[in-house]
Parts: sequence; structure tokens; C-alpha cells
Amino acid sequence: MKRQTQVLIVVFVVLLAAWPSLAAQPSGGFNGQPTGELNASIGYEWDKDTKQVVHDSTQAGFRFVLEDDLDSGGRIHLSAKGWWDWKQEDGKLALDQLWMSGYYEDVDYQVGRQVISWGTADGFNPTNYFSRMNSNALLSGDFSGEPMWAGQAIYYAPTWSVTGVVIPIFAPQGIDAQMRRMITDKGPQGTMVLEAIEGTKKPLGLGKNSELALRAETQFAGFDLQASYFSGFEPLPGLEMVLTFNPDLGRVIPSMEGTYRRQRFFGLAATGTLGPAGVWGELSYGGPVAFKESANPLVQRIPLSIDEKYLQAVVGGDYTFDLGKGLLVQGQYIYRGQGSLFEPYVMPNLETMTPGEIESAHYLYGRLGYNFSADSSIDIIILHGFKEEGGLIRPAYTHRFPNSMQLELSLIALYGKEELSSSLGSQARIAVKYQF
Repeated sequence: MKRQTQVLIVVFVVLLAAWPSLAAQPSGGFNGQPTGELNASIGYEWDKDTKQVVHDSTQAGFRFVLEDDLDSGGRIHLSAKGWWDWKQEDGKLALDQLWMSGYYEDVDYQVGRQVISWGTADGFNPTNYFSRMNSNALLSGDFSGEPMWAGQAIYYAPTWSVTGVVIPIFAPQGIDAQMRRMITDKGPQGTMVLEAIEGTKKPLGLGKNSELALRAETQFAGFDLQASYFSGFEPLPGLEMVLTFNPDLGRVIPSMEGTYRRQRFFGLAATGTLGPAGVWGELSYGGPVAFKESANPLVQRIPLSIDEKYLQAVVGGDYTFDLGKGLLVQGQYIYRGQGSLFEPYVMPNLETMTPGEIESAHYLYGRLGYNFSADSSIDIIILHGFKEEGGLIRPAYTHRFPNSMQLELSLIALYGKEELSSSLGSQARIAVKYQF
């Protein structure tokens, strides 16, 4: 048995054994009720080469949560999570969140490892500078984001509020298995990109390498208005193709180098209602510090990442139609000045030795939700890219059993240009979740 599997089982046993003693703590000790979930899933993928359905994932995992009130009026939260995939022989066991919240007069605060969610849109939030959008979030429909070590404080005035966030320890975006495969499928250059990402040194230390954000919020004419500022680092490093001429060999040696560049953004967001419909919009403008030019005439550096300021924007709305138990329809237009959602880097033109063109990308995102009953529902996500001339459809059926057991059947179907389907691939998943 693999070591990760053994560790996962041990943690399960310890947590299960700890429940009765935790719940029995006297007043002044732990009084909260432990909660969490056990989950398992089986995944299949369509192999375009063999034209067959391939079993590619058998995964089991857990999330365990302890949360309790403090005598001071705040709360304390501890959660851990882990998973293991027997098919991929890969897994993870980690602290999820660990934070303490409280208040003092007109200020609320929360300190520790936590999920910070800003913005108004569904999933694609230009003003949520802390989100880490990866392929797993896109394909699973879970846009909750990953936790990070941070301090957050909110000052409330009668008609407005100000929120400040400090992130002392930088956390880059993780490369999940789907993203890894999408990158390496590009061939030797893709492998070089992945090695450059994994080999890039992260900004360390406190003070000058901390990330900071401010948001001011108020109400006007029934709308919630927000203005924000962010100074931090790129979630994925900026990459350059480095072409070094070796006079002894008489040829150019290519390589790739990465840098986590400081970036700054200004953002605006608004949300409210127009009659029975909910509407929202966000935009942000900014970008990373530009790459430095090469001082060595024998070395040419070609950016693979955007090297200038750009605009991001989202406009959307939702409406519940009077159909049966109510059909929720949601739509969003997404504009990305930094390029495609699916490809964070653009390869250079090696014939002309010039950077590849980073074109702005436009998407339509739709969501349909319908409850057949209190126990069963269907949710359909559609994402269409105009630049890609294709997209994906993700229908998911969920059935909730009386004993806190939940079953989900989901399918990811791709359409349009071959480039998109070759990067992602059609998938199906059966997932079971038990919540306690």
C-alpha cells in the first residue's frame, strides 16, 4: 500500500475516534459540532486516438471541520482535507483553513489561512485578485477558490465600508493534473514551459514581498458599488524564451526563464436588481511590471506572457422563470485583455524571432439550474469562446438522499475547433459525497 494511502486512512481513524471526546468537552472547551464530508469519485475520458472510453480516475477524499464560538464574541475555525487517486497514484493531505475572527467596535477582522472572495460575478471575477482559477475549477464547476494565509479587516461606517487585506506569504497557482497535461500536450515547448514554471523561484519573506489590497464599498440607488486596488504578484510566473548565441558552437541555445512579477490593478464592481432580475458588472485595469531588456548582445529574450497593462471585464445577470418549480437562467459576457482562458502563455515566432501576438479573448458563460424536487436537481454550465471558436458544456445531475448522502453525475462535452478538444478532452464523472 502506498504511503499516502496509509496516511489518509490513519487520519480518517484519528478524526473519527476524536469526535466523541471533542463533543463531550465541558463548558469553556470545545462546544462546536464537528462537521465535514467523505467523498469518492470515478472518472472516465474519451481517448481520441483509440476512439474508446478510458477509465482515468478513482479518487477518495475527506474534509473535516471544527468551528466554535469564542468567549470574546468571535469564532475559530480549523479544517483539514485530503484525497488519494488510486488510478493516477497521486494524492494530497493538507491543512485546509485555520482562522480566527472577531470584532472591535466598528471593525471586523479575520486572521489565518482563509478563502478570500471579492467581486460580484459567478466564478470569473476580475476584482477577485486572490482567486486561483485552474482547469479543475472550470471542469468541476467549483469556483470557491483556494485558501491562503492572510489578514482581513473591515471598517463599517453608517453608509460605507472599507476592507483591507494583507497577504504576507505568497501562494502561486497550483498546476493540477489537467493543466499539466494541457501544457505538455504542446510538445517539447510545452515541456519546457512546465519545467520553467516549476523552476521559478517564489517571492519569499515578509514586508516588501507582501500582497496588499483595499476595497471601498457603498450603496447607491439600490446597487452595491465597489472600488478596489491590488498590489501583488502574478499567480503564474511570467515566462521568457531566452535565445543565447554560443560562438564556440556557432548556434543558438534556447531555454525558458520565469519571474513572478509584481502587478497592480484598479477595479470597479457593481451588483443590484433591475425589476425581478439580478445584474452585476466588474472591470479591472492594470498589469505586471514589464520584463527587463537583455543587456547582453548575445542573448535575446522573447516574452511568452503579456508585458503591458490590460483590461478585464464581466457583465451578467440572472432571472428565475416561472416554469415548474422555477428555472434559473444566468448569463455572463467575459472579456480578457490578457488572452485565452485555456492558454496562459503564447509561443514566440521563432522564424522572425518575435513575440507571439496576445489577442484579447471574448467568452459567453451561461448557467441553467432547475430543481425537480427537494432531493434532485440539474445544473448546466456552458462556456463559449469566440477566439477558440468552440467551448464546453457541463451538465450535472444531483440526487440528495435522506441520510446526508449525495450522488452527482456529470459530463463535460466539448465542441468546436479541434484545438480546444485536444487540450481538454470530453470527460464523465460519478461522484458520491457523505456530509456529517
